[in-house]
Amino acid sequence: MKRGKMVKNICIFEDEGFKNLLPLCYLRPVFELRCGISSLKEKIAGFYPEAKLHLLCRDYLVDVTKRRSKETSVNDLKIEGNCLFINGRILAGKDLSRRIPLDGAEEIALSEEVLIYARLTPKTIAEVFREDGHLRNTTIELLKKKVKVTKIKLDLISYPWHLINYNSEAIKDDYQSIGGGKVEGFLDKAATVYGDRSQLFIGESSRVEAGVVLNLTEGPIYIGKNVKVRPFTIIDGPSFVGDESIIDGAKLREGSSIGRVCRVGGEVEESIIHAYSNKHHDGFLGHAYVGEWVNIGAMATNSDLKNNYGKIKVYINNELVNSGEIKVGCFIADHTKLGIGTLINTGTVIGVCSNIFGSGIPPKNIPSFVWGGASGFIEYGLERALENSKTIMGRRKIVQSEEDRELLREIFARTKNDRELLK
Repeated sequence: MKRGKMVKNICIFEDEGFKNLLPLCYLRPVFELRCGISSLKEKIAGFYPEAKLHLLCRDYLVDVTKRRSKETSVNDLKIEGNCLFINGRILAGKDLSRRIPLDGAEEIALSEEVLIYARLTPKTIAEVFREDGHLRNTTIELLKKKVKVTKIKLDLISYPWHLINYNSEAIKDDYQSIGGGKVEGFLDKAATVYGDRSQLFIGESSRVEAGVVLNLTEGPIYIGKNVKVRPFTIIDGPSFVGDESIIDGAKLREGSSIGRVCRVGGEVEESIIHAYSNKHHDGFLGHAYVGEWVNIGAMATNSDLKNNYGKIKVYINNELVNSGEIKVGCFIADHTKLGIGTLINTGTVIGVCSNIFGSGIPPKNIPSFVWGGASGFIEYGLERALENSKTIMGRRKIVQSEEDRELLREIFARTKNDRELLK
């Protein structure tokens, strides 16, 4: 690759680091995890608008990823021209395209032995990428032998709590990139706005009603289209509310991102909620990451701080890892439900399609496809889980596709051993 020759393609890839972000990424590639206003993928791609986008992910996610990214090549490395491969776990800051330019010599860049990017010719791609799916460590070792190796330092999402730690700054960066300072919807005169109104965006057909307080003194607030913010909600910036969501008498504290078509009440602090999830009632959610199609019942509450202010340990792949943080909430994967009054301990991890209920505090490591709580668990039958998820998606007028069902079957099989550990 000659210096000065423009690369025409970018490929956002998954590496083996996805394993430390399970169960949040069982049903999506890591680059579809959200932080700030947008996903990791959207942030990266936004810096290279002139390049054709390609995606590289785990084999079993190809069909759903193709459906979500209709104009994008997925796991097809027959690329015409040079390609800039970028790790889908990086958190793209304000100057990504300057630090990782499209144009340049053939090389790879590492950060503490993690591949951050690789700028490659079609010849190298054909010679090195011999396996389908995500980028494996064996492929990276081959690249080290073939092309120049350099070093780079960028923010990388290595564990689930990193998404929460970076969320406030990501909201601020995304807001600057998108541009705000505009009220396209309805802002009632009896709503209270504190701070610089250039830090407020209210999307088309959204309604912010009387008695709502919007506090912009610490950062921006971005409210999407067709959102309803009802009395007596308080929203502290930086915060984001996605299209068609309802914020109903909530205390939405700083550093919170709410996806599209969500229902949120009670208190939420420094948390990320994906699309189509509900926490409509009183209760506290703090320093938490919640997937899609999750329902959190009335008065369900999680702890995000130990009484002794000690560092919180989190189960990653069934092994306890010290987060080094004193504030870590819970991590709840897609299609999981918390019953009324459920109490969740600091650093709890809950898998896909589980149903948690009952008195007492359940364990901190709850696998996918189980029912129960502090008194014990039983397996949640696959066909029953499929039918329940179909019904719940139908309430939001979303048709569960065969690809959706096959993916849940795949995850049920892949998490069998996790459920065996409960016996």
